[in-house]
Amino acid sequence: MTTATSQQRWCAVFAGSGALGMIMIDATGTAVALPSIQRDLMLSHGAQQWIITLYALTVAAAIATGGRLADVFGRDRVFRAGVTLFAAGSLLSGLSLNLPMLLSGRVLEGLGNILMAPAAALLATEAFGPAQRGRAMGIYSGLGGLALVFGPIICGALVQLGGWRWAFFVNLPLAAATLLTLRAAGPAATGPRGGTFRPAHSLLLAAALGPIVLGLQQSHVWGWTSPLTLTLVALGAVLLGLFILGQRRAAEPLVDMRLFADRQFAADSIVLFCAQCALVGQSAFGAIYLQRILHFTPLQSGLAMLLFLVPLMVCAPLGGLLYDRHGAKLPVVAGLSLGTLGLLWETQALPRADFVLMMPALVATGAGMGLALSQTYTDGTARAAEGQRGRAFGALDTVRQMGGAIGMAAIGTVVAGLERARFLDIAAGAAPEGAARRALEGLMEQAVYGRPEAVEALVAQWPAVASALRLSAARSIGDGYYVGTGMVALGLLAAVVLMRRKPAAPAVVKGAP
Repeated sequence: MTTATSQQRWCAVFAGSGALGMIMIDATGTAVALPSIQRDLMLSHGAQQWIITLYALTVAAAIATGGRLADVFGRDRVFRAGVTLFAAGSLLSGLSLNLPMLLSGRVLEGLGNILMAPAAALLATEAFGPAQRGRAMGIYSGLGGLALVFGPIICGALVQLGGWRWAFFVNLPLAAATLLTLRAAGPAATGPRGGTFRPAHSLLLAAALGPIVLGLQQSHVWGWTSPLTLTLVALGAVLLGLFILGQRRAAEPLVDMRLFADRQFAADSIVLFCAQCALVGQSAFGAIYLQRILHFTPLQSGLAMLLFLVPLMVCAPLGGLLYDRHGAKLPVVAGLSLGTLGLLWETQALPRADFVLMMPALVATGAGMGLALSQTYTDGTARAAEGQRGRAFGALDTVRQMGGAIGMAAIGTVVAGLERARFLDIAAGAAPEGAARRALEGLMEQAVYGRPEAVEALVAQWPAVASALRLSAARSIGDGYYVGTGMVALGLLAAVVLMRRKPAAPAVVKGAP
């Protein structure tokens, strides 16, 4: 076996960072483009949310598959296939003429994510020995953070100048550069192979998560306590329970439930789930808030995200250094404390429609997440034996992406449900029942979609209604952020109670008996 040079090891880290950059650019670019997509395709709030939720659901249902495939077929092959598939999904999304075509592209992107994300993290964490693992992961996260910084700016400018499709096309040159860097990594990109892959496990997980997310997402339409909503959520919960029982008994599980018996690994998982619940909702509704409520342009919206993203990028390597010296608990607890305070501040600032009040909250939240999140992956994968780390990463990312899908659905249904109720109250207070109210509601609907002519007409004909509609949307988004705040606080509690200050040698899971 050829020994990798230091240069090749760094190429492996940079290739992993390139894939992470694609994922980050796609997340921020899609968020910046959402108001333009809604306006161009005339999407309701529920339909618009599926652009984010379906991607997150695809990733959550199958991300463990990517980690397993990296173990079975080799991380370099799986990584290369994932980057190619992600690029194809980005191309299809950018060429979309309607919502079904766009959602198909998003599913392809999600499938590309599940193949490249676990392999990308393993390229970074396994390129060097344990003594430098935290540093490598911090650099991996920091370089991925550069994409977070430049992604919304570039995508915002492209959306403003050329339309929302360019938020997806921008991934294509980065995919090509990532594949070239992977080739230069040579033997540093390879890893141990072993085990088998059983797709039935992935299908059962998808069957479990789908009804839960669908029930939560559509509950603002069907009713939060309607029989259909409750039936779907209950069905998903039962299937998820069956999946967990099956994985505990499986000789080669997709998600190794024995990993969660390790207290430290369980804490890492809870932290990731809770943080992702908040972050997905904040990313999507933050961009909608900036453009719809504060009337920022796409470029201004991208620039505003820097207040969150720059602290995240700066604090990720710092979290790596703290992890190397003190273990995971210090950076995670400090980070989630900042994140909880920041999100709580946002719940108070958002209804006031004042960006200056939001600025400190964005900084605190970004710094907190930068300190906390990358180190949970580093710590969690270190709890497993070398040949099982793809599986461990898959388990962690499955839990995290479940948080994203469920969080987006939960926050989205709170925002949409409360805004709809306030929408009807505003219309009822402004016009009597009959043709006048129906005409006003139609104009308000068009304004909510972002149609410029409807906004102008509403301001001209019903200025009080236009003002009330804007403030009700701000209040509804602020109310949705309470869900995210509560979840991050729950993650903080789990870190305080379950994490050890400086964990002892990992109680690794070496394989099935």
